[in-house]
Amino acid sequence: MGFRIAALAGALALASLSAPGAAQTYDAEQVKTSVTQEDLIAIVASLGHKVLEQGNVGETLVLAEDEQGVSYFLIGTACEVNNVSGCQGILMQARFDLPPGTTIETLAATNRDHVALNTWADFEEKTLAFNRYQMLDYGATMGNIRLNVQALLGFLGEAYAVAAGE
Repeated sequence: MGFRIAALAGALALASLSAPGAAQTYDAEQVKTSVTQEDLIAIVASLGHKVLEQGNVGETLVLAEDEQGVSYFLIGTACEVNNVSGCQGILMQARFDLPPGTTIETLAATNRDHVALNTWADFEEKTLAFNRYQMLDYGATMGNIRLNVQALLGFLGEAYAVAAGE
């Protein structure tokens, strides 16, 4: 399962050189109605994962790696809208090189059988991706956000096998 950074690689390459923002500590009970770059970094650190790259100042995105070497993105969405500071949603995503057995049918089966993830492929770019999305409207604890990242990573093995046609 080779990881493929694809579309965000260029943006993240330069971003890794940016200065980190103010340190945010992980507090499982803290309710967040929006997140910042520092919040995402704190969640990655709370999992014991490594931050590989992060967005430039003003961007809310992190590329991280878990203890098994699986890389994943945390991307802030709906940022600085409706008079709310920060990002009101988080796209959690893992991308892999497209396995030869992946078809429209295996993607449909994966989305049917593993509803906690949204599975898709770009057949031209040879990418297989798994998404999980969390809206923070009305608040979610940092602990809940952390559990959603764990859910993405926890479901990958089984979902990947179905999507790959194994």
